[in-house]
Amino acid sequence: MSMRLFRVLIFGSFAALTCSAQTASRPNVLVIVADDLGWAGVGFHNKAMVTPNLDRLAKEGAELQRFYVYPTCSPTRVALLTGQMPRRYNVISALQGAEPGMPAGVPTIASSFKSAGYRTSLIGKWHVGQATHPQTAGFDHYYGFLSSEIDYYQHTGKGGRLDWQRDGKSIQEEGYSTYLFADEAVKQIESRDKAKPFYLQVSLNSPHVPLSAPPELLAKHKGTNGLYTAVVEAMDIGIGRMLVALDAEKIRENTLVVFFSDNGGSAREGGSNAPFSGGKFALYEGGIHTPALIRWPGKIPAGVALTQPVCVQDLFPTLSAAAGVPMPRDSKIDGSNQWPAIAQAKRIERQPFLIATSDIAMIDGDWKLIEWNAGTLSLFNLGKDIAETNDLYAKEAERARVLTAKLDELKKGLPIVTAQVAGPPGKGGPGKGGPGKGKGKGPMRPGMKQQP
Repeated sequence: MSMRLFRVLIFGSFAALTCSAQTASRPNVLVIVADDLGWAGVGFHNKAMVTPNLDRLAKEGAELQRFYVYPTCSPTRVALLTGQMPRRYNVISALQGAEPGMPAGVPTIASSFKSAGYRTSLIGKWHVGQATHPQTAGFDHYYGFLSSEIDYYQHTGKGGRLDWQRDGKSIQEEGYSTYLFADEAVKQIESRDKAKPFYLQVSLNSPHVPLSAPPELLAKHKGTNGLYTAVVEAMDIGIGRMLVALDAEKIRENTLVVFFSDNGGSAREGGSNAPFSGGKFALYEGGIHTPALIRWPGKIPAGVALTQPVCVQDLFPTLSAAAGVPMPRDSKIDGSNQWPAIAQAKRIERQPFLIATSDIAMIDGDWKLIEWNAGTLSLFNLGKDIAETNDLYAKEAERARVLTAKLDELKKGLPIVTAQVAGPPGKGGPGKGGPGKGKGKGPMRPGMKQQP
């Protein structure tokens, strides 16, 4: 063997060992997404709810007290996967039928982590459109359903057809969906390749309609709002199984856990977003400001309440930074890395961000500017008025002018959405929500078309 060949082999072996060591040292990531869980749907916000496992997670990690999502599920899921505003792909509400949704070939958090040596799995709800499938979007493994909702026991969608699969193949299984998803997550944790870290995303269907709960929990929670409370406790039990698995496998210390809800709760189904106004479908806080927790022992201070504004499209760059995973090149990311604020448990100045559906909300510190699709604008100081009872747009003219200029800059390139309503939706009071038909008394803004 020549000396040159020997050196090449030694260098290659060293490089491979270094790469393997770097991969092995990276944290596992477990992202748990609830479906339609409102701000007051957890025990650490509302003593009427039974969520001991989430309450413990809040004590062991940090609560992201200002975590923002989209008012319906599909946009939130696209934002999580891509780090981009879903309106860039014309995803502004819950997708229906054969809508394409998220395009194929878009870099995702799953494909990025997979390229960095992670084993990637998605368990549960997909609902980001028909243009791509979890396993063509970066996930090595998929177990769950593709549509907006399923029957918890029959695993059928709105039309009564079976919507349940494993790795692209339709399967018939018995059992309560929340528990089946939790048990699958446990299997993935226990059977993992220990030479690789994992990115595991568990997108539960609870507490989304059609509500259903195990008999023992229904018996436990008889009375007012009993069904909803039972569904939420079952969700918490499933989450508890996942957390126990991390402990049993002795990987708790090296696993970053994130929990949040995809949008606010629906009062019609028993969800509560108190003390916020509005709920699911609305850009008021009750629709887009949800419970969120993050835990990584030794890396994130325990038991803290972080007031840093964080939005769902921030998770891609934030989790990548925490795990040392490179962001994809030449990919436009709207989210920003919030890991420094989370790791230091302190509020750090950040750029404003948009929650853009047909209406657009801009969060800039304690200020929230809403550009309603019909042409009116609203301005709220969330630091003083979290229930959004006092619209300051007319009173704070100069601040409104400055914030509107920021909004115009941030929304450049977003597709135009045709006006659909007469003004801001009705709030329905704190903890209640859904879109209404408010008349929109705020000032009309000229030139509502988005800039190209």
